[in-house]
Amino acid sequence: MLLSDIVEYGARKHPDRIALRFENDVVDFGELRDRTRRLANALLAVANPGDRVAILSTNCTEYFDCYYGVPMAGMALTILNFRLHPEQIVALVEHSGASVLVVSEEFAEVAATVRERVPSVHTIVVIDGSDEDTSWESFVRHASTQPPVTRPSPDDIAWLVYTSGTTGMPKGVAISHRNLISGITSSALHWNLPEGTVFLFCFPLCHVGGYVTLLNHLNGNTVGILRAYDNATFLRTVEQWKVTQTGLAPTMINFLLQDPALDEHDLGTLQAIGYGSSAIPAAVLREGLDRLGCDFYQGMGMTELAGNVLHFDEASHRRAANGEPELLAAAGKPMRLADIRIVDDAMNDVPRGEIGEMIVRADQVMSGYWNDPEATEAAFTDGWFHTGDLVRQDAEGFVYIVDRKKDLIISGGENVASLAVEQALYRHPAVAEAAAIGVPNETWGEIVCAVVVLREGADARADDIIATCREHLGGFQVPRRVEFVDTLPKNVTGKILKRDLRDRFAPSPA
Repeated sequence: MLLSDIVEYGARKHPDRIALRFENDVVDFGELRDRTRRLANALLAVANPGDRVAILSTNCTEYFDCYYGVPMAGMALTILNFRLHPEQIVALVEHSGASVLVVSEEFAEVAATVRERVPSVHTIVVIDGSDEDTSWESFVRHASTQPPVTRPSPDDIAWLVYTSGTTGMPKGVAISHRNLISGITSSALHWNLPEGTVFLFCFPLCHVGGYVTLLNHLNGNTVGILRAYDNATFLRTVEQWKVTQTGLAPTMINFLLQDPALDEHDLGTLQAIGYGSSAIPAAVLREGLDRLGCDFYQGMGMTELAGNVLHFDEASHRRAANGEPELLAAAGKPMRLADIRIVDDAMNDVPRGEIGEMIVRADQVMSGYWNDPEATEAAFTDGWFHTGDLVRQDAEGFVYIVDRKKDLIISGGENVASLAVEQALYRHPAVAEAAAIGVPNETWGEIVCAVVVLREGADARADDIIATCREHLGGFQVPRRVEFVDTLPKNVTGKILKRDLRDRFAPSPA
């Protein structure tokens, strides 16, 4: 099965059912298939199978034409994060060797720089442009709506997704049709997405999390997208489109619960919220279950896994709410199509309950890093992919993420999980958001530093924050330093960029 088969199947089964909503655009499955074929044929007139087609755009209807149509042409959709600096974008386009750049009008200046500095790019298509030579409309206008004459292989690259760069420069993750279809199928076995679901996707489509929209299309569901997320737009859209499910990052859920306008809107159609991207503080989850009145489920994955490999279902959340709150710290159980082990540094399986690194072997694991054989080799051992997540698994099979290897704080020879510190920080009533990082210290190697955003109108001193932590943490885990900031740096899915915080708050060289 190929990625584009999702819309082909949908158009045959229910051509008149709404597939996509965006602002005033409403696209049914039959129209989405025709748009996909038209783009694929237009691309084959200017590029060759195996080429990379880069997209630089905020969310829009045409993004879905590219999601499906570029792989249908046998080309790799190269997905660029529009929030990167123009110099970074130029470097990634050059690294990918893209021959075509699809860009929205707002990034026209970046596109001009790419054209000037990246020789491989010979065609630029402007999604909402008015220039006849470059506009999307003129590019696809005369292309056929018949299927392309050639059909890609399932092992051809469908998407080339550049990572968020939370640990350094982004890497190009090569994801084949087989990888994506496997990730989608695995999620389909676990997610409760009944017929008639209206799913609101709130993240930028330039993230691998966009696979969730493909999963919903496979199930024949309507997908709504926002140009950008804010609480007011979200609340209004849920009401107007009668949204039944959505996905939010824990930081988004947190800010939604703090919004005074929440109680002014009717969210009665909302049946479930999926969350992921990072662990959710237990206090935020409890409040969400109480005030939003819908089910919660969680997925854990990463770009290299083309989706999720852990699932924490609605029933387990209800268990947690009804007397087993310790389950709220779990990320879920391994999904059926992913083989997971928890190992030590020598690749030995650790005993149940002990901490080790989670490694994965599955059809959904990436093909490799684009043009980076060394990084690819380092990411795998005997076919097992190293996630870099330190986890433990309980007797029931629930997996608990203790920390990312790179976020583990080592203070005085003791390992301090940043997540444990953050759970304590959120217990202070004045804390809206928090991150725990390690900063260098001559005596201890590293000390725990808490970076805190206070709730609007709230007041707290560093001593107050530290005192709350002492009530819930061991002495070596308690922050020795507290920094107050207005906002925390995040990537497009709301994940806090701790690397940026470590750079900002590292002590100045002597």
